[in-house]
Amino acid sequence: MELQRVLGNRRTIRFYLPHRPVERSKVQKMLEAARRASCVGNVNSAKAVVIWKDQSSSELIKAITPPLGYQQMQTAPCFILWYHDKAAYEINKWIGNLLDLVDQRRIGDDPELTKQVIDQNLRAAFSATWEQSAVAPLAFMDLGQAIAQATMMAWDLGLSTCCMSTPRLEQIGKLLNLPDTAVPVCLMSVGYPAESWEAGGQTRKAPFTDLFSEMKCGTPFEEDPQVVEELKRDGLVQEPAPLPWRDDELKYVRHALNLEARVVAPQFQQPAPAGGQEAPAEGS
Repeated sequence: MELQRVLGNRRTIRFYLPHRPVERSKVQKMLEAARRASCVGNVNSAKAVVIWKDQSSSELIKAITPPLGYQQMQTAPCFILWYHDKAAYEINKWIGNLLDLVDQRRIGDDPELTKQVIDQNLRAAFSATWEQSAVAPLAFMDLGQAIAQATMMAWDLGLSTCCMSTPRLEQIGKLLNLPDTAVPVCLMSVGYPAESWEAGGQTRKAPFTDLFSEMKCGTPFEEDPQVVEELKRDGLVQEPAPLPWRDDELKYVRHALNLEARVVAPQFQQPAPAGGQEAPAEGS
């Protein structure tokens, strides 16, 4: 499939086939795609722990469950906890990664001169700033790129995913034996979709000119209508949600999977109001 159509077809999926396990080989391919993502100085700070639901304790599943995760947590057979490891930026490791890039002929055109500059100039500068760099926005962008590539690999393999928040970071870290230098960022559900790939249409986004500027912030990057038509033809821009049959699909999927009409996970329900009557779950 052409890349533009792959990007256009991708959907966040929240309903999975709970009876169909995810092949280990496909998860490996997702992780390999993440490993191949671009990153600052080749530090490789993007890391992950794969969680198989049928091998997990109830304590772990409860810990990783986000508020808006009822359908995903009830139906997905696999989860990936993505985290950023600050230790990847430790000065000696970082310099070693840069020197390795020189050996691979990825930076500089004179290996010996480039290594000399790294050792004599960059080492001193990075020694004073590596701890700040380890938590800078650019460092977390690298994890985002890795997750994005894993997402696209999953889609190419017939799998679907949903990225969710991780509300109990400290507890999750202890249960998964994460190092002190780990910063959990994202929980991803992985499985075979129980809903159609269209998932009711392409999610509407903010207007193009609200997001992108030209030359200075506030000067909109104006869209070319002809380019928009080309993107529609090539599949990147598709029919927006909700498509006419979406409500019926959601009812069918919920009934087939025997799910409650809720959105919020049970442990995140609001407390009962005065008078003792239980507050209704969202979506019911």
